[in-house]
Amino acid sequence: SAAEEAVVAEESAKESADKAAAEEAATALEALLALRGCTGGGAAASKPRRSGALDAAEQRQRSFSRRYSRSFALAADEAPVEVVYEDEWLLALNKPADVSSVPRHRFEGSSMVNRAVHYLGGRSPYVVHRLDHGTSGLLLFGKTRPAAASLAAQFRERTLSKAYLATLLATHPLPDSFVVDAPIAGHPQDRLRSYVPADAAEAEALRAQEALTRFRVLERADRAALCEASPVSGRMHQIRLHAEHSGCPIAGDTQYGAGAQPHPPCARLLLHAHTLRVRHPASDEPLRLVAPLPADYREGLERFGLSGAAQPLGV
Repeated sequence: SAAEEAVVAEESAKESADKAAAEEAATALEALLALRGCTGGGAAASKPRRSGALDAAEQRQRSFSRRYSRSFALAADEAPVEVVYEDEWLLALNKPADVSSVPRHRFEGSSMVNRAVHYLGGRSPYVVHRLDHGTSGLLLFGKTRPAAASLAAQFRERTLSKAYLATLLATHPLPDSFVVDAPIAGHPQDRLRSYVPADAAEAEALRAQEALTRFRVLERADRAALCEASPVSGRMHQIRLHAEHSGCPIAGDTQYGAGAQPHPPCARLLLHAHTLRVRHPASDEPLRLVAPLPADYREGLERFGLSGAAQPLGV
């Protein structure tokens, strides 16, 4: 069929590109060693410290380093995957909590990308978005370059919709629905955290970006509420930070709202990427993907007397 021929052509093109990258790797490595002042077994030449922009030689060195590392195949992780949806163009997985979306570098495994590599028989998926390490739920990959480009554009242009299930600690009464509209910047002291600036002047100084999250209560209990959280923008840790900013942090979040967490603490972060609606990259038809709640999330809900029976309606 035409679809099968397209997949074969894509795989052939990718194999050719991989071969070319491997052939280029030796040249890149030689150039890298030369720029570092090395011979085959020598040590890198020391360089004087300097501030400001990188000089041309170091820029080339970094470029060669990236090209060389990309010539190595990603590790395949044999851990099982829960497939939510798959066709010739897309692969949607239900990510467990406490598994990284992507590896820190090409030589490391144990991420969802590495699991997808094994599931796809050694083929590398195209990453179009990520979930936080502690967040479970729907993680979507492209299986072809054109599909990935289409999906990435939808995320970038905010033409898709997504809904999370977030269990918020009821530190004060929550309205049935509310919106948190607060800009987000990188934390001034901790690069692993995001931050809501105190005022407009600080927001400008930290180059904060606009961020808006809609919350809707689905189920209530004395100590917590199960909410649908729909981020309009896609800033790092947005839902978690906006929940804390509202005064009701997410249960199990030791990074944002650690002081409000119950004792003993929750076994996991109670945040789950539940629903994603996109346009299919091949047909342009709407596609609604749903990742069921995992057992460990339901166990967390039971601790607060919540059933989890209500489902998001926003997408």
